[in-house]
Amino acid sequence: MKHVFQAHSKKRAGVAGAWVAIAFVALAGAGAMAFDLGRLAIAAQRAQDIADSAALASATKLPYENDARNAALRIVGANATDGCGWPVDCNASDIVFTPPNGTVGATVLGPWAHAMTVTVHAQVEYSFARIFGLTDKSLTRSASVVRAPVDGIPIATMWISHTTPLTYGQQINMLMADGPHYAGIPGSFGFLLEPTGCTADWFALLQAYGLTPQDIETSFVNLGDSVFAKTGVNVGNFKKALVEDSGDSRLERGTTGKFQYDTFNDFHPDNPRIMLVPLVSYLGDTGTNAEFRIEKFGAFWLEGINQGQKEIWGRFINYDMPGGDPNSDLTTETGVYATKLIR
Repeated sequence: MKHVFQAHSKKRAGVAGAWVAIAFVALAGAGAMAFDLGRLAIAAQRAQDIADSAALASATKLPYENDARNAALRIVGANATDGCGWPVDCNASDIVFTPPNGTVGATVLGPWAHAMTVTVHAQVEYSFARIFGLTDKSLTRSASVVRAPVDGIPIATMWISHTTPLTYGQQINMLMADGPHYAGIPGSFGFLLEPTGCTADWFALLQAYGLTPQDIETSFVNLGDSVFAKTGVNVGNFKKALVEDSGDSRLERGTTGKFQYDTFNDFHPDNPRIMLVPLVSYLGDTGTNAEFRIEKFGAFWLEGINQGQKEIWGRFINYDMPGGDPNSDLTTETGVYATKLIR
């Protein structure tokens, strides 16, 4: 009996050992696949991040196709390798420009909207999955960005004549006190009343500080709106809001902290020195009844004031509002844009 029992025990031990070996191989294979699938997931996310960044970079150069394409290629090139075994690539044919009235996915562009689509490729080399005959995997990720003019902004309580020549980077006097471009407009030298129903006062809107979400929402003005002059603004008021050494002026906040090294052609989009000003035409009347119509908007980089001469100096800049949903139905260029990333 003893010999029979030992024979059966050895047989069962042999079967169990075979199953253990099979299970080990299966677990090893599953672990190998999990490792490589993890690499794929990381590589795919990296490719998507680079595509998103390149598309957003191209938006800063739209509507100029070649400049926008080169901006996208620079971003991809700067992030092409990371030492992790999955370099990315993208060439000029992977970047598609869509002109006004074109279509990007389900989005139909209006007559002043432009778009750029960037496609990025990543080649992932497998490690453990090679035991199953799998060597590599090619991943493709795309992102599109739409840039279009916006039809409304929170008002800065100033106006500039829409006939004023605006050249990118050129310094101008933003205060319409007197001069050839705004002669004959009585009762106002460049300031506007806050919109009816606005919960923020004139000074807070000019200073752009401490505004609540409701203040911002009720301060929006749109193309074609009528706005009215504010009279009797003394130099001390706008100096305090814009440049005075009080800690809260636009110029002080815009030259400290993260904004310390900003310039008019390389800035954080939320820098307080950026003033979005209505460009208007004069409709008539005088004093606080002097009426203007908003024709477009201008983005200006605040540089300082000349108190004695009642001058506010700034440079006209190209500006894309962060976030927002571009209105593709506009039929005019407004001077201020919003971008939207779509996939």
